[in-house]
Amino acid sequence: MFSRGPVRSFLVGLVIVGGCNGAIEPSADRPVPPPGGSSGPAEGNTSPGTTPATPAAPQGPLPPLGESPLAPERTGVCQTIDPGPSPLRRLTRTEYDNTVRDLLGDTRRLARGFPGEETTHGFRNNAETRSVSDVLVEGYLAAAEQLATDAVAKLDGILPCDHLKTGEPACLEVFLDGFGKRAWRRPITAPERENLRAAFNTGRNGGGKFSDGIATVLQVMLMSPQFLYRHELGVPVAGSDYLRLGPYELATRLSYLLWGTMPDADLLAAAEGGRLSTRADVAAQAKRMLADHKRSGAMLTEFAGQWLGLDDLATLDKEAESYPRWKPELRSALRAETDHFIEHVLQQGDGKVSTLLTAPFSFLNGTLASYYGTPGVTGDAFQKVDVDAAQRKGLLTHGSLLSVFGNNDLGLTSLVFRGLFVREQLLCQPIPQPPENAQDDNPPFTPTTTAREWSQARRAKTTCGSCHALLDPVGLGFENFDGVGLYRTMDRGKVVDAAGELTGTDVDGPFTGVPALATKLASSKAVRECVATQWFRYGHGREPSGRDACSVATMNQAFAASGGDLRELLLAFTQTDAFLFRSRGEAP
Repeated sequence: MFSRGPVRSFLVGLVIVGGCNGAIEPSADRPVPPPGGSSGPAEGNTSPGTTPATPAAPQGPLPPLGESPLAPERTGVCQTIDPGPSPLRRLTRTEYDNTVRDLLGDTRRLARGFPGEETTHGFRNNAETRSVSDVLVEGYLAAAEQLATDAVAKLDGILPCDHLKTGEPACLEVFLDGFGKRAWRRPITAPERENLRAAFNTGRNGGGKFSDGIATVLQVMLMSPQFLYRHELGVPVAGSDYLRLGPYELATRLSYLLWGTMPDADLLAAAEGGRLSTRADVAAQAKRMLADHKRSGAMLTEFAGQWLGLDDLATLDKEAESYPRWKPELRSALRAETDHFIEHVLQQGDGKVSTLLTAPFSFLNGTLASYYGTPGVTGDAFQKVDVDAAQRKGLLTHGSLLSVFGNNDLGLTSLVFRGLFVREQLLCQPIPQPPENAQDDNPPFTPTTTAREWSQARRAKTTCGSCHALLDPVGLGFENFDGVGLYRTMDRGKVVDAAGELTGTDVDGPFTGVPALATKLASSKAVRECVATQWFRYGHGREPSGRDACSVATMNQAFAASGGDLRELLLAFTQTDAFLFRSRGEAP
């Protein structure tokens, strides 16, 4: 077995370099030093018979990107190209797991054991709030050691050559060319190559085997900033104050936006062959990737799980006395219903937000159909089922959302959480946090008090009324659904009143029940623009700012022109200034 001792402290230092935000600056001209601190030979000093690695990005200015149907119109807010901030982005736990799956074939999802990620505006990938702790570094190290050990146990699976026939030096070079490009998502540079050779030699010290050297190289690669971070240098554009992304950087942005993982062989080949040099090139690759339903579907459900709060379902529990039909094993079925529904609408359907909100069908298996009381469905397989549109229509009536945003005890529905979800996640209207003593100011609640009665008493209080006037009238429209998503007409011996009202939107007015609310929201321009904002947050790992006005406008224009087709929104995303450029002089 290879020796971990000489490598371990060095590997830890690779990640703890940049303070709380992980603001390290790896780059093609700042290569990973080998264990022991040697800076390695000068650039271009390669072994006989090898070729210096291609740099991470082209040298010198790049030609114009060209036009496309989704390119920004250079009028109004788009007259000047401003990409906005481009923060250094570290792989999320999901991206890490997806990447090692595609790189090494490992499906254990080791990153689930890493520390939890902070949620900002509903998403866990905000670059400005994701810090690197000692516990996380130890998690990275343990995962790298385990992945390397397991990979070299089946050496033929990762080596493209037979080191006994071709010779160890030649086989190592072939490995660095192929595996190195895939792991670091671009060709390794000559200094990096020398440093990785030194890591290989360190692994073989003391009589180690060829596999020990490869294992050490794997550890170094998996712990390096080039793997853990999506570092971008950009390429100068003559006479401008912004940079174009290099072809490998664009390939990486595309792959993590649309698949949540590393670029595939076609994307890397496109980058190497100059086929990511125009807007049309980028759009063509984006269309190809969206058509890969398996990989794009996984990305869509990952986005939706965070945007809609569905990830909370995995640990959700309900009080048995209040909700006797709730069982923990329902969690996976409820999540699967929504995942199947979203994938169907966006891949086989019309892809529109309005359909997500108002579709008169869902996907059920026998367990979930029995739970909902829907006849005619048996077995474990999920199938498309028409629903009673007077009761259920679209995402807002899925048991997954209704359970996540329903109270866990006392039989309450939580009109506050449901109203807050509509305001913040669908309308992008932030609601201020309640004061610390808000619970103390709540009016009395008895076993016979309905949510509507409690809301009326709460809104009558001056300290509560302003916020609850925004939340409660929306949440009251959900009152036909209990805290675990089951339809009801009676509550605490009284007939349910699901009358609600929208205010402060572009679709204001009264409504009764979730289907009517969904119909209103489906026609809302504000909802479409909010969905575009949510994708911006998720796709760029940051909040849009005033500098992003052109990029946001480009997305909204394409989204509106398509009638709210999310696929067109994603294609437009890849044509924006924020996606294709980065600001000159800005720290990566």
